[in-house]
Amino acid sequence: MLFDFGDTLVLTDRWNYDKCLKRLLESLHNDSVIISIPYEKFKHVYFRVRNQMYLESEKSLREVDFGQRIAKTLKSFNLNINGKNPAVKRAIECFLDAFIEDAHIESYAPTLLTRLKKEYKLGLVSNFAYAPGLWKTLDRFDLTKFFEVVAISGELGYRKPHPRIFRKALKTLKVRANKAVFVGDSLKADIFGAKRLGLKTVLVENVGVRKNPYAIAGELDPFPVKPDIAIPNLRKLAEILDIL
Repeated sequence: MLFDFGDTLVLTDRWNYDKCLKRLLESLHNDSVIISIPYEKFKHVYFRVRNQMYLESEKSLREVDFGQRIAKTLKSFNLNINGKNPAVKRAIECFLDAFIEDAHIESYAPTLLTRLKKEYKLGLVSNFAYAPGLWKTLDRFDLTKFFEVVAISGELGYRKPHPRIFRKALKTLKVRANKAVFVGDSLKADIFGAKRLGLKTVLVENVGVRKNPYAIAGELDPFPVKPDIAIPNLRKLAEILDIL
């Protein structure tokens, strides 16, 4: 059984993106990368750069490098800083620390995963541009121990629904696609991506958390694909195991 990460296992409905960006900008200031850029101006340019980079990657589904995202944003202010610069990395860490502060899981999630691990090989397949941040989040909630494979777009270079990231997880688990189930909240990234490889699919609708104004364009849009089963939240997964 393979899981999506964001808004399937780890919920982001409390995520304050402004807090993350302000921490990132403060770090760049503390490292003297920038002198004075008004936050609202930086935010506007950052999202313009981020959204354009993801639009350009739509066909190839190559992951957008977080360091390059920051470097391109700074270049718009005539600051030529390499995306691998240690100061940029520190700024990204500050961004992710703020993200982790706002992330949370349902109280029943560890019990559910403990039960599932007795019956299934478990894996995680996530679109997450900065892989160390995902590992850090898993560690915060003590979730790493449940998964025999964690496939992250930021490490593999490809985003769901690209087949490569799903195949990586299946190959590591030594499981055929028709013997696997994917559980996720995005019709395009998760359900379409998994179904075209032959996995059974469970859509976690999570109505309350699917309102993130900063979601990547298209990820939560309607998509012409139907899951095998739809459930309102992860708790319901335990009730449908017999019919998977």
